[in-house]
Amino acid sequence: MSDLFAELMKKTGQTCYTLVQNKPAQMDVNDQGVTVTYPSGMEVFLPASMVREAIYRLQTKGDVDVDEIHAEVTHQNKTRTDKLMAVLREVPGVTFTPYPKRILHYQTKKI
Repeated sequence: MSDLFAELMKKTGQTCYTLVQNKPAQMDVNDQGVTVTYPSGMEVFLPASMVREAIYRLQTKGDVDVDEIHAEVTHQNKTRTDKLMAVLREVPGVTFTPYPKRILHYQTKKI
């Protein structure tokens, strides 16, 4: 499996967007994790371990939904769930649907 967290690190300073409302935010990615900052100044830090866990689930299952991420990765923290899903949307090879259930799909390259 490719290191998609390393690919996210290349996108530091770029904009990510929430899935349903398409609200923009800036993501700053480093070895410790991802800080998502909205135009209002609100910041949410996502530890690298949390982001890597979500990426691992995405790679192994092919898709994840917001309920799974909310229950099993962010442990019921709605603010972190929304930001983590916005970050996952920026992972190379991901497509998403805001409805139903805000599902993300990881597209693997076939050789």
